[in-house]
Amino acid sequence: MTDQYRRGLEVELSGLGYATAGDPELRMLSNVAWAIRRSILWILAIAVGGAFLAYLFTYTADTKYTSSAKVMIETRVQTETQFTPQVSGLPLSLTSLESELQLLRSTDLIESVVARLDLQNDPEFSGEGSGVNLNPIALARGLKNAVVDALSGGDDGAEDGERSEDVLRQEAAIESLLRSRRIEQVGDTSAVYEIRVTSESKRKAARIANSLASEYLSVLTRMKRDALGQSQDWLAIRIGQLREDLNTLSSNLETHSIEIPYSPDEYATIKAQRIKAERRSSLASESLVELEEQTTAINLMREQGKNQEAVDYAAQVGLLSRSSNGDITDQAAIAALDAIQTAAERKIDQLNAQLATLKQSIETFKEQQARQVQHDSVTKRIENEILVTEAIYRDFVSQLGRRAEQGDYLDAGAHIIERARPSVDPSEPKRSQTAIGVMFAIVFGGLIWTVLHEIFQKRLRTTQEFESATGSKLSAILPEIRDEPPFETFFAHAGKLAPELRHFGRKLLASSDIGLRVSPSQSDPAVAQNDPYILTNPDKKTGQSVPQTHCVIFSGASALPDEGKSSALLLLAAVCAKAEYRTLIIDCDTVASAYRVYSRMTPEALQHAATDPEFLLNYVVGSPQEGLDILPLIRGQGEEEQTNAGDFLYSPAFLDLLHSLSDMYDVILLDTPPLLSAVESSYLSQIAHRVLLFTRWNSTRKNAVFQAIRELENADLRPSALVATRVDLKKAKLYGDPNFG
Repeated sequence: MTDQYRRGLEVELSGLGYATAGDPELRMLSNVAWAIRRSILWILAIAVGGAFLAYLFTYTADTKYTSSAKVMIETRVQTETQFTPQVSGLPLSLTSLESELQLLRSTDLIESVVARLDLQNDPEFSGEGSGVNLNPIALARGLKNAVVDALSGGDDGAEDGERSEDVLRQEAAIESLLRSRRIEQVGDTSAVYEIRVTSESKRKAARIANSLASEYLSVLTRMKRDALGQSQDWLAIRIGQLREDLNTLSSNLETHSIEIPYSPDEYATIKAQRIKAERRSSLASESLVELEEQTTAINLMREQGKNQEAVDYAAQVGLLSRSSNGDITDQAAIAALDAIQTAAERKIDQLNAQLATLKQSIETFKEQQARQVQHDSVTKRIENEILVTEAIYRDFVSQLGRRAEQGDYLDAGAHIIERARPSVDPSEPKRSQTAIGVMFAIVFGGLIWTVLHEIFQKRLRTTQEFESATGSKLSAILPEIRDEPPFETFFAHAGKLAPELRHFGRKLLASSDIGLRVSPSQSDPAVAQNDPYILTNPDKKTGQSVPQTHCVIFSGASALPDEGKSSALLLLAAVCAKAEYRTLIIDCDTVASAYRVYSRMTPEALQHAATDPEFLLNYVVGSPQEGLDILPLIRGQGEEEQTNAGDFLYSPAFLDLLHSLSDMYDVILLDTPPLLSAVESSYLSQIAHRVLLFTRWNSTRKNAVFQAIRELENADLRPSALVATRVDLKKAKLYGDPNFG
């Protein structure tokens, strides 16, 4: 990309050639569109042919019929209070619908139908049928089984040999029925399921579909009956446990009743005695508190020396009689107060003793009451447990009785709303659908292949591709002549060429980038005067030792062999000779020479030419076209002869030969070897006035052209003209390039 970008800049700055123009994405879309346009007829033709073959191939497949039955799950919610498991008593949800769908698809259900209808002995389902199944899923499954068998190396066969034939036939029938039946939910949220079965017999398909529906209902009923039986077993076991619990509780109640601490009368007496003791204790406590307060007040007054006031207070509260509290002496007052204090202390001691006795009695009564309450609570708990157990026992007994009566009358919770009937028209093979599907698949695949091939292709086909790859203007095109190749035609038919080919040759010669004369301004006069053998090549930046005369030397280069270079140079030479220019073709192609059969060159002649270049004039041969001569320097294909020819081309003798020939001819064309195959091509292009780069249309790849341009750039050269060779004009019109139209 770096070299291409650099070439584009040089083209824009120098004004030579054309730079890459346009949006690459738009060009790619345009190329893809033209590629589809070129291939669409072939794609359609192949698609129609493939559809026709697919339609014919369907006649080799088995004719099958499809029948369907419909099952609906009960959606009405019943107000059922009995402990009976049934689907109809539960509200439906998407989860329950999906669960029922999985039940319909279960292998166990299929196995039951296979056993009921004896399908393991049916050749269609036991794997003994020999028909062709065009179902894509069946074809993919068969391919997968074949690959697995091939990779396993036949181990499965050894394992199957150990198993009984009946088991293998049954498994084959189950697998076949799984592939033949299809179960779908009708709608997104409905409770209706469609069971479709495909078989070679229309009646068999209907019978299997109805059997699947009936077996589904039987499975639902069996599941409910099993659930009912399990619940009955649980109820029976639980009733026995409840009966044992009732017996145990009754025994405990009787035993506990015998151990009653007190009778009701005794408990009432204990309660009354406790109340009486609590009251007496309360009164004693109040008297004790009051007496302590009075003695405290009297002691306080005595400490303050108020004996008379203390005596009065004692008389007031009743500790001293009124008659004895008159005017008494202090001694008498003190004696009275001491007597009061002593009496009060004795009474306090009596009250404390009474309180202690009462408290002990109260604690005893409390313990007796607590024992009685605890006994009563245990009795109440046992009685409550007996009541609850009896209620559960009666309910379970009634449930068990009802379930025993319901066992034979359980509803499946689903119904067959449409039974399968034998189909009138076959469902397989679908000939029209198969043919149309194959046709669309081929068209789609062909378009994809065309687009990918166009995106990843690297060949040069349009003017834009040629010029973007080389950085040079496309000067001319040369058509492809398939009937009679130009090279053989020229020598076999006295130099006659097709008029169309000669027309394109004239256009190539008339190209402004080629020309037949070197402008005087292109040479350096000073150099020309000093050395008549030096010519400044306008296509190069440095001078080369070539003759400076009226003769124009062309170098024909190509990236690879078989690019049409020799035929194009021969055409150009014939046109020049026809225009009365003396023309000479020098065959320098050491890799793929086209003039070997006309060459009389020997290694000795090349050795002699090293000292006498004009000696090779004896090996110039004429051509059917008057004015056109050929000097074939290559004869053999051996490595030694190629080496000798290469050494001569690099020698000064070859330049002397060109000097001599330039006096005799107006145009000299050097047929050089491919740029990517020999190094002589770059050197020969350096000593020429004009370099013509020939590239084969729709064959040469971009990478080869990039490398060829790099070889020329390394020699400081630029192609004077870019020529597209061997162009198929009819096909070139289909690439959307007006220059090839």
